[in-house]
Amino acid sequence: MTQIHEWKRWIGTDESGKGDYFGPLVVAGVYVDANCRDNFLDMGITDGKDVSNSRIRKLADWMWKHYEQHIEVAQEMPDKYNTRYDELKKRGENSSRILAELHIKVIQTLAKRMDVKHALVDKFPYNNLTQLLTQRDITIKLETKAERDVAVAAASIIARDRFLTGIETLSNRYELRLPRGAYQVIDAGKEFVRINGEESLQNVAKLHFRTTKSVMS
Repeated sequence: MTQIHEWKRWIGTDESGKGDYFGPLVVAGVYVDANCRDNFLDMGITDGKDVSNSRIRKLADWMWKHYEQHIEVAQEMPDKYNTRYDELKKRGENSSRILAELHIKVIQTLAKRMDVKHALVDKFPYNNLTQLLTQRDITIKLETKAERDVAVAAASIIARDRFLTGIETLSNRYELRLPRGAYQVIDAGKEFVRINGEESLQNVAKLHFRTTKSVMS
């Protein structure tokens, strides 16, 4: 784990839930300076995709306890996500715009709180993201595999932890385990619809996924 730029103070952002049919879309940002960078490295902070869920929870709890002011999270639960997606589709845009808006919200909030002008984002396909942020006097770099950076890695852990909380909350609300990822998703979706009806699916799933056609068939 390292940093892939020359900044001494910066924000890293990453998302979770983008590829999951069930659960929220979450973006987290973490502000890093020299002091907390060393502490994060000592704690073994690394890309959340390479860490077990139990370890994710422990690392996230530690970061919230010791560095709460360094952290910001923005998310869209499925009901609001689906409404926003439908609005964007009419304008010829897609879910990448939702993701961009969440990154922007997180970076703006942290930049103001911590008085920092640099942000590193794990690259995703949305061409206007850099322009939207530089208009607000924030220098942003989009990097492929940016989780190599300690700030983005820390953000990936916070985002994953919040996603896990979100999908667990929905599972408990509807008394049905909603699976993560793609495994058993169609079967779970069919069972959910059988119990709760088609209209309620918008409250737990991202409906624009092709999975919805299989669930409804």
